[in-house]
Amino acid sequence: MIKKFKQSCKVWLRKVQSHLKQDEDDIQSIVNRALLCLPRHKHIKFISQTAILEFKCGVAERGRSLFEGVLREYPKRTDLWSVYLDQEIRLGEVDVIRSLFERAISLSLPPKKMKFLFKKFLEYEKTAGDDERVEYVKQRAMEYADSTLA
Repeated sequence: MIKKFKQSCKVWLRKVQSHLKQDEDDIQSIVNRALLCLPRHKHIKFISQTAILEFKCGVAERGRSLFEGVLREYPKRTDLWSVYLDQEIRLGEVDVIRSLFERAISLSLPPKKMKFLFKKFLEYEKTAGDDERVEYVKQRAMEYADSTLA
């Protein structure tokens, strides 16, 4: 299938998924080959979907490294931050999640994107944190609002 549809992101993702189900570790070579064959505008989608598959198949560290690489290139993409945060929340490691939220809200993004991140952080702390953490997030949001208005 890959020979015929090497420009298709779905075909490459199915190959990655089948290798992950068989517990094979040569995923990086598949990712590299896919990035050579896929058009440039499909790279982010492919890498983020591969990272999600890595998270779901229990190899969270490789998924993290893929997301970190994409976020290093495109730090202002809140859609990528959201997907990465969702995967980490699904795993449930509180310290990792909070540090990731802190990194996300420390970026200098437009107010609309920051509102989204603060809202997501607040939702998370309401479910997983205590009242003190909820107040902390509200305080950080107020500090951001004050700094943008000043």
